[in-house]
Amino acid sequence: MSMFSLLGAGLALVGSPLSSLSPFVDPDKTNPEAQAAACRDGNTSAFGRYLGDWVFDDSMITEDGTWQEGPGGEWDFHCLGNGIAVTDFFRSRTGVFGMTVRMVDPETGKWDIIYTGEGSQAMNQLTGELQEDGTIVMHYKTPAFDPMRRITFTPIIDDSFTWMLAISRDEGETWQDVYRMDARRRAP
Repeated sequence: MSMFSLLGAGLALVGSPLSSLSPFVDPDKTNPEAQAAACRDGNTSAFGRYLGDWVFDDSMITEDGTWQEGPGGEWDFHCLGNGIAVTDFFRSRTGVFGMTVRMVDPETGKWDIIYTGEGSQAMNQLTGELQEDGTIVMHYKTPAFDPMRRITFTPIIDDSFTWMLAISRDEGETWQDVYRMDARRRAP
């Protein structure tokens, strides 16, 4: 049985009478609000602040240096494992999708991140670190891109934040923003 089949079997049991029999489900940890609090208040708080449902507008830089609007989409952040990880799922309005799982190393405070989505060649591995100004900066480990890539999350202000992809053609000395998503919390 594949890992995804096992995970699916465990998730299907949440809330069912069989959940107490499942090795995948701890009934004390299935309360979504307790899970969210664990991510917002624990080691994962840097990304835990993004928990919830968001809509985004996106744009990319063109060859002439102007920004071109994209289709936008939806982006949902969730807490996993009672504060062990923060995951997100995004979907553009054209159907492009992706998924990220982020776990923090409590000893270093740095993030280990995996991402995959439509158009990805494989699982992307990144590292991330919370900066003093509240931004989170992530760098690709594998695959190695040329030019280098960096992702930045801004802090949330007025229920919105910006995610920015930048490239460097000089080994990280300077960076050029090439793609951005401006997200705002979805109204309940």
